[in-house]
Amino acid sequence: MNEAKLADLNEIQDFFNRVDRPSVEPIGVKDFIGWCNNPYKNDSNRTVDDQANVLGQTVRSLNCLNEDRLMEMKSALKEGRWNEWLKNNGIKASPEDAVFYLALKHRTDSQGHYRFYFDKDSVAKIDAFNPFKDNTTVLDQQWHALISLLAFRDVAHALSNERHECHCLYQHIKDWDKGDLNALELRFSRYASGTIELQLRSKGKNWQRQPSSAMNEWLRVALCRP
Repeated sequence: MNEAKLADLNEIQDFFNRVDRPSVEPIGVKDFIGWCNNPYKNDSNRTVDDQANVLGQTVRSLNCLNEDRLMEMKSALKEGRWNEWLKNNGIKASPEDAVFYLALKHRTDSQGHYRFYFDKDSVAKIDAFNPFKDNTTVLDQQWHALISLLAFRDVAHALSNERHECHCLYQHIKDWDKGDLNALELRFSRYASGTIELQLRSKGKNWQRQPSSAMNEWLRVALCRP
């Protein structure tokens, strides 16, 4: 990807302000992380029933378990006893979300900030284990963008490495492995209805929609500067 053609923050602000502009140039993933780490506003107060919300609930539930139970959970995932473990522990969780949580534990610092595998200097500066605002059921859309959207894909690809401590669980999350985030491109696109949404793709692949209205609205506000 030609670095000279990457969108900058001014281009994105222009895109949000002009009704006749259909799309913006691809955004570098490291720039996107930096912008989301430093939002102009973080005022999202909408409850959305989507995959990010379910993942947030799983992360919050699993974070209440002690290390012994987490080790039991990892063994159940590895040995094909997942449904049995869920029943015995009274927990609802998909295997891929549970695998993500285990990997997340390996990549967070004392503040709960996630350190990306694809780039040693990239950090999601938000508590990865606190997905909801002020202990409510309202999903924090900054968490959605940085953790549910990007960290999840980062973890899925990292587990493909045979030397990863959770590689034995890769089978459960491999469908989310879309390649190294270094090859990830993002852009904003506008539809005739006026709806603005984030889209992403790996190099050479088709653009994939990210239709969460709450996340896209948060991004529009968060990336705008006065």
